[in-house]
Amino acid sequence: MPGKRRLKVATKTLPAVQTEEKGKVVAHPTFRRIPPCKVPLKTTEGQKEYDTYARMLFDAGRMDTSRHVYLSLYASAIDMITLKAAGGAPPRASTLDSAMKNFAKLGIDDLDKPIAAPADAPTNKYASSGFSARRR
Repeated sequence: MPGKRRLKVATKTLPAVQTEEKGKVVAHPTFRRIPPCKVPLKTTEGQKEYDTYARMLFDAGRMDTSRHVYLSLYASAIDMITLKAAGGAPPRASTLDSAMKNFAKLGIDDLDKPIAAPADAPTNKYASSGFSARRR
């Protein structure tokens, strides 16, 4: 149409990578941090679940948008289960079902990495040698 003019909209995007003067490629700072949970969590158990599995996915390079949403929903379900248990009420079946479905969608079982032991767990005294040091 002759009477209409189109406006050009300037879009500003963040660069995916930055280069140094030596020619090395460095990741943008937003790709180095684990994103925060999309749902506000009220308990420390929910936050621990999110932090543990977010670190596993992030280190494996599998933290994408869909897994981030599934992880946030899983952590919020664990949060709700913990709150119900603290109040003395049994958790709802739909909450348990939601937690199991969202955890399955994360694909954690494909990583083949052991889950980290708790911080206060004792260390095995034979772990460094690989066998027991029994006397004969």
